[in-house]
Amino acid sequence: MHTRTAPCSLALLLVGTVLWVSPARADDGPDAEAARVSAAGHAAKWNWTPPGRNARFGHAETLIHASEATVKQLVLDFGKYRELASSITNSRVVGHEPDGATKVYLQMGVLNNTFHLWDVTRFAAPRATGDGSEIVEGQKVPGQGNIDDAVLVWTMHPAGPNWTVLKFDLLLAPGLPAPQSLLDEQLRDSAMDAVNSVHDRAQGSKDWITYAP
Repeated sequence: MHTRTAPCSLALLLVGTVLWVSPARADDGPDAEAARVSAAGHAAKWNWTPPGRNARFGHAETLIHASEATVKQLVLDFGKYRELASSITNSRVVGHEPDGATKVYLQMGVLNNTFHLWDVTRFAAPRATGDGSEIVEGQKVPGQGNIDDAVLVWTMHPAGPNWTVLKFDLLLAPGLPAPQSLLDEQLRDSAMDAVNSVHDRAQGSKDWITYAP
């Protein structure tokens, strides 16, 4: 596990991800997952290959003292994704689809803005899971961008009236030769930047507040 770090330079979030786990519900008393995250005393990040995937993702998770509705509003504010990390230089909504999906143009500066990576990511409408979580997942639109692939998935669930567990999983395939260790570092740091940004804005402070449902 790693403690919180400053925003990382690479393509933060080109975006991608997928989230797959989230037990315990707000109406069952104290949320076991919220208690676990809270006990760490800070947001956490790591790399993993999620079930059903064959690539390594960056993962980060945090506990926010704010309602899920507040957190969800920030997650769905695609036009302001440039606020998630300093490496994102542009973010704007470029289309809406009848099924509720949103297409978002994202641009990232790399190596002190020596060159830029970009893509159009299609975010599906939020979907509920059987355990009460909500997932917002984005996937690079084929043929739109100068990278090979990007996947982003936010997962959130309420841990009480004013508590939310937020997770973010990120895959970015830049199409450039790079050591896996460097990609791993950039992905987990970018994922951490993203959850920290939502945490701070939803909560109104950077403070880590101990879980007390």
